[in-house]
Amino acid sequence: MSLSKLKRLHVIIIGSVLCVIAGVAVFFLQVKPQMDAYKAADARYQAAVVKGNEQAKAQAIKDRDDARMAMQIAQAMLDVQMKRRMPNLNFSRRDIGMLALWNEQIKTLGPLLEHFADDANVKVAQAGFKIQAPPSNPNDGVFDQDVLVFPLGSVTVVGDFKRVMGNIRRWNNCQRLVMVGPPKLVGVSPQLAATYDLTCYIFPVAKGGPTIQMAGGGAAAGTPGAVGAPGGAGGQPPMP
Repeated sequence: MSLSKLKRLHVIIIGSVLCVIAGVAVFFLQVKPQMDAYKAADARYQAAVVKGNEQAKAQAIKDRDDARMAMQIAQAMLDVQMKRRMPNLNFSRRDIGMLALWNEQIKTLGPLLEHFADDANVKVAQAGFKIQAPPSNPNDGVFDQDVLVFPLGSVTVVGDFKRVMGNIRRWNNCQRLVMVGPPKLVGVSPQLAATYDLTCYIFPVAKGGPTIQMAGGGAAAGTPGAVGAPGGAGGQPPMP
């Protein structure tokens, strides 16, 4: 996972009021500090080499090796989570990538979320997901983004306090990277109602490659986010 994507992910997680993908966030937030620690250890090693201090050099080598190991472990943990939660969306071939995005949004993401929201431990009063329609132009700017952001709408569940909190934490186990917004609580346990917003984040394997020459005109790119009217949980692509 590139450092630019990691920085973007930090912004997403740290900037959220409530991120109940806490277990996942721990992995993400560990990687950059470990990278920084390795760079600092390497700088100390380089300084020791210049000074010719063998004792300082030996300690710097040990510190650098330890920092490298910690960084590799954190990176491996992050890679496991990303592999588990990210669909394989590669936009280097824009036309093929667009079809893959259609498949993700229409056939996979909507049904996956609807199925996961069906929690038998609480009463699900509302779970109406609305996913924006995918683009129909392979040159759309959405294919040039580091991260795809899908506001999903809100969910309302009713139950006792423990079960409601369990429902919120349950999104840790979703097969996509989903952030839960701050819940609004109404009533008292055991008839406590919680309403919260959901946002899904998807990191493509690769951003858009060369634009494709379109029939009857240039290869103008679309505007990210302006990809057609919102569809249902499996939003249909807009008409060309």
